[in-house]
Amino acid sequence: MSGSSLKTKADNTKRIVFAVLAALWAVAIFVASSIPSSGLPSNLGLWSSVAHFCEYLILAVLLTLALNSDRRALWKTALIAIVIASLYGASDEFHQLFVTGRNSDPVDWIVDTCGALVGSAATVWFISAQKVKRSRQRDEKR
Repeated sequence: MSGSSLKTKADNTKRIVFAVLAALWAVAIFVASSIPSSGLPSNLGLWSSVAHFCEYLILAVLLTLALNSDRRALWKTALIAIVIASLYGASDEFHQLFVTGRNSDPVDWIVDTCGALVGSAATVWFISAQKVKRSRQRDEKR
């Protein structure tokens, strides 16, 4: 096997692992949002928004890493991840309409989308910084 095909195989394996992790995280979000209000603390206040933000930040990081490919610009990958996470957040709020004692809150969806935006942006920054670092290291070796 050539070096480039080994790299391609490794990259594909990484994307599959991150896709599985993203799917498992989405299931965890669904399970958490399925808890009836009677099973939740009564006064979460700001902590509810923090939880929403962090849940979708992590989801967007995993999605960005799963969708990352040399064939697509990184910013496009991040945008796709943000859209997917945001749509999942909207579907989660819709799902909560059918859970006993829970309600759908558009503010939660906005917080979800903001978390996804920050997560994808941080991932783009990290990946870009890693590429610059590797490029500089290659240049130093020449």
